[in-house]
Amino acid sequence: MCASCLQMRVQVLSLGMANASKFLDKRFKLSDGTYKVRIRVTHERKSIYLNTKYSFDVDTYNKKIIAGKNMNNNQELIKQKKEIEEMEAKAIKVINDLPVFTFEDFKIRFEQKGDRSDLVTLLLQQSEILKDAGKFSNSSICSYASILFKKYANYKYKSDVLKVSQITPEELKAFQAWAEKKTIDKKAYSITTISMYLVRVQKIFNDLIASGELKQSLYPFGAKLYQIPQSINNKRPLTVDEIMLLANYKPTTKVQDFAKSMFMFSYLCSGMNMADIFNLKHSDISDNKITFVRQKTKSKGKIKTLSIKITPEIQGIIDKHKVHVINSDYLFKVFTGSMSEEERHKAKDVAISAINRS
Repeated sequence: MCASCLQMRVQVLSLGMANASKFLDKRFKLSDGTYKVRIRVTHERKSIYLNTKYSFDVDTYNKKIIAGKNMNNNQELIKQKKEIEEMEAKAIKVINDLPVFTFEDFKIRFEQKGDRSDLVTLLLQQSEILKDAGKFSNSSICSYASILFKKYANYKYKSDVLKVSQITPEELKAFQAWAEKKTIDKKAYSITTISMYLVRVQKIFNDLIASGELKQSLYPFGAKLYQIPQSINNKRPLTVDEIMLLANYKPTTKVQDFAKSMFMFSYLCSGMNMADIFNLKHSDISDNKITFVRQKTKSKGKIKTLSIKITPEIQGIIDKHKVHVINSDYLFKVFTGSMSEEERHKAKDVAISAINRS
């Protein structure tokens, strides 16, 4: 082992600090006689390995990539050496920027691309992280928030970038006023939607401060700074007359017919929400009852099972819209058995949007 490698290993083991270094992985010889160059990230005697695109024989790696000798103006080798060193430097920077090192946090930060000083980029990154975690609703909110903040940056600064350093209490107030009256695409945003987006922005600021990337003094949220508006709940129950109007309505399209049926099914099933309706399966029906687990409580780890007695009206809707598809047990035609979680989330959103428009 070379002296510099031995010194680095001693430092890592003695101080318990995370570190990163490039090395020629001679554990696995490739068919052309070369070995892969990898970046080793070590912490508390454990290591992970990051692949580079390049492989070399031992002599070329030691003399040219490490020592930089006899390059003879070989532009390809110079480029490869530079990219390997940049990857190593990035790994070291990520380690140094993390207040508390974990391999999970390192991989998330290392794999992120784009400008981490740009709020639009950070919202998109957060959207991808949430999607990977299966949190599709929150992922969509972050994605939509990034789109709106990008439009705001275009409107105010003629740019696709909105720097985190620009986000002051005054900037957030200006953003809110603009979003409430926005006319670029003839759409004004509700306080509820604006609040949902700003809650995600606030989380990004909290994460940046926790990671040491942002000073606490630059935090724009608070009682004497900017306060995220609270939406007013204007929901009210429908009157009996309004329910009867819907019940007696004669749909003119298949979409309207399905929308009416799903609304009445929800009403007759004590307000079952659309996500629960779409997730119903033939196997949930037994002894003239529908037994199901609420998706909202399931996602929070609190399993709540409900049972609904099937009335003739409910049975009529089931008979009208139920489907039997091979390899799928779903009662209605929104989901199929082959769909991924992300595909089911998208199908649910499309169906609810169609119902709301009908």
